[in-house]
This record gives sequence, C-alpha cells and structure tokens, in this order.
Amino acid sequence: MERGLRIKAQPVDSPHELLDLRSATAEPRVASAPRGAGPAAAAPSTLGARSKGFYGGFKEREIKLLITVLDDGSLRIVNVTKSDAGSYTCVATNHFGTASSTGSLLVKDPTRVMVSPFSMDVTVGESIVLPCQVSHDHSLDIVFTWSFNGHLIDFEKDGDHFERVGGDSAGDLMIRSIQLKHAGKYVCMVQTSVDKLSAAADLIVRGPPGPPEAVTIEEVTESTAQLSWRPGADNHSPITMYVVQARTPFSVGWQAVSTVPEVIDGRTFTATVVGLNPWVEYEFRVVAANLIGIGEPSRPSEKRRTEEALPEVTPANVSGGGGSKSELVITWETVPEELQNGGGFGYVVAFRPLGTVSWMQTVVASPDAARYVFRNESLPPFSPYEVKVGVYNNRGEGSFSPVTVVYSAEEEPTRAPTTVLARSISASDVEVSWAPPWENQHKGRIQGYEVWETLQDPSSSQP
Repeated sequence: MERGLRIKAQPVDSPHELLDLRSATAEPRVASAPRGAGPAAAAPSTLGARSKGFYGGFKEREIKLLITVLDDGSLRIVNVTKSDAGSYTCVATNHFGTASSTGSLLVKDPTRVMVSPFSMDVTVGESIVLPCQVSHDHSLDIVFTWSFNGHLIDFEKDGDHFERVGGDSAGDLMIRSIQLKHAGKYVCMVQTSVDKLSAAADLIVRGPPGPPEAVTIEEVTESTAQLSWRPGADNHSPITMYVVQARTPFSVGWQAVSTVPEVIDGRTFTATVVGLNPWVEYEFRVVAANLIGIGEPSRPSEKRRTEEALPEVTPANVSGGGGSKSELVITWETVPEELQNGGGFGYVVAFRPLGTVSWMQTVVASPDAARYVFRNESLPPFSPYEVKVGVYNNRGEGSFSPVTVVYSAEEEPTRAPTTVLARSISASDVEVSWAPPWENQHKGRIQGYEVWETLQDPSSSQP
C-alpha cells in the first residue's frame, strides 16, 4: 500500500538542520505513513512511520552520511536541499510478511528577511517607514503582521497612525504623525505554510518634556512664594528650563510670573515667585521646556493666600459735585479687591473749604463704596472744597489720592435776568437779549434760560 503525503517543517537556526523519516519495527503492518509537507530547503524535517515490524527499509534512494536511520526506524535527513525532494517508502518485514508505505517530500525555498526594520530615533510629529522586505518561495502565500509592544497592530482601528505599505514581498510599516505613545518595540512577523520568522526594531520618540510633578508652596510672604517641584519625563531630550505660572480668582487664566532666579534652568527645582499682591489667593503650576518644545503644565499646587500688607493703591478719579441743597457730593473709583492688600478694607474721605487749613475727615467702612455725601444746612451753595480720599485695612492706613477741587451743591436762581430787550428782525423773527442776574454767580452755574412770549390783541394796543 502506498500513498503520497506532504511534510510540514519549519526552519531552525542550528547549522545542522535535519529531516526525519520515522518508522518502527514490529509485525509487518505500517501504523502510520511517512508524513509531512514540503519543508523549506536546509530545514530539518522528519518523515515518520510506525509499524509492528523490526526492519526499516528504503527504495529508490541511497542512504548517505546526511541521512540516518534512528533506533525507532525513523529516517533523519540533515540540511535538506532541493535534491532531497521525492518519494520515500518505509518497508517493514517479518516472518509473517512485508508491509510498506510511501510519502512525498516537497522542498520549498526558505523565507529570508532581506531588509529588516532598524531601530530609529525620531521627533514627535514626524512620519517614518519601518522596512520589512523578504525573499520567499512564490508558490507559497505569505502573510505579514506587525506587533507593537507585544500587541498586534489593528490597522483598521489605528489607521490614523499605522499603515502597511509595500508590494507582495514587502510588509513595510508606515507610522504617521508620531506621538510619544508610539515609542517601543515593533516586530515584523512573516509566515508561509511551511516557515515563519520575525525581525524587530526599537523606536525612540523624542518630544517636549512631560509635566513636572509635586508642585509645592513651601512658604509665602506679603509678595513672594517659595516653590519646589520634581522633574517629569524628559522624553529623551534634556530639560533646558522651567517657567512658573500663577492663577488667582481675579486673573484671566494662567499667567507667567517673575521669579528668582529670573531664568530657571533644567537642573533647578526650586524658585521664589516675586511681585505678588498681598492678601490674594494664589495657585501655581510649572511648565518644562527642552529643545523640542514646551511640555504640558504640571497639576496646580494647593491654593495659598499671601500675607496682609498696608494698602498702597489709592482711589482713582476722585471728583464730585451736584446733589441737593446743602450737600457736598464726593465720588471715586473703588480699589479692586486684589489691590486692597488685606481684610477690613475701607476709605477715609477728607475735605476742607478751599483756602483753609484744617481737614474734616470721615470713614467709609465699605470696600465697595464709591460715594460720600456731606450734609450741612450751613454749607454755602456752589462753594469750592479741596477733597482727597485715602484707604485703610487691618494693617493700617495707606496713602491719600491727590487733592482735587469739588463744588458743593447749587441752589436754584432767585432773580430773573434784567434789561430784557426785543427787536423785530423780520415779519417772522424777533431778537431778544438780556443781562444775567449778577448774584447767581455765587449760587451755581446757570445752565440755561427760558424765553416766554405773550401775544397781545392788536385792537387793545394804545395809539
């Protein structure tokens, strides 16, 4: 009985690759035929046949040094070549008779990597191609697969960054718009029905630094804060400098702040922030930079309020005037909360008649106040007063604003204009003139006049 079977084999790295044709002896019955399916040339293979007989024989082939019969009757062929292809028959004989079985050995060209992927050093945002080109037996189908850090790449799911390119004998991997997460080990795996092999490369991705860690406020004063932090990942490019940013309830987002040292190099992990406002709640973060670019900022520090200090900013645009009879109205722009320098903030309003020496003062305790009205029945109307507004908080009094002149409230005119004259200009126009009442210059500014006309019946006019 004969039947032709293909032999499967895989190449190994040993220089003494071999092929076994297995058989065993017992009674003359072959339990299994030589089996296999076309190994690659120079790969070790085994043709195995088990029988109950005691003798393993071969037809149509001379046993040579590279072909040996093992104790169990198997045939081993070392360093298989194309010339080893053909039919192999195992014959088992005893006193009961003879049995045989035949198998076919097909030898294929081995798959070899001609251009392997190689380790690369790239920068974030670049695009590269990792080559994987092979030579193989063209009678066999070939399959390329890639893995990244031990996981197969899903080209449909990860198509934004990964694409397999090349022809039938190339499985090159294109990586587009490389990110830091793409650093690692890439393995190209090549497989046919008779052999498989792989080649690997490491990808190093250089990018901006990672965020610094553990930003801590060590100490605060009225206008400074001492910070410390730990460096983050440099992402294969040394950190060259750090920048400190701050945020308050009054700022628009994060703002860079002044520090000592002014320039913080990549080996310094502490700094003193200067120029802060007293009695303001701050939080800080740190940003690292290298030759590649500026990294992501750290997580914010805890929130800390600076110490109180005497107020330094005075109210702006102090003015006034108007109001009702016997009133002196004084107005100003409030000092923003972030410039009040402490709790218990308020205003001190001082005023005096122009040309006098002594100041009258009053306290306005509300930090939101922007107006004060002094009422006194003896207050002369439309009289000039020198006015200034100061500030105070829990730490004490600050400065006053520059002195400005404000007039007390006006009174309504008590006398009519005099010397009223009218003359005809045309059949439809009349010109009216008058003299202002002189005493009203002491009671206010005349804002305007009203002119009334009275029509008389011509028949009642005197001759």
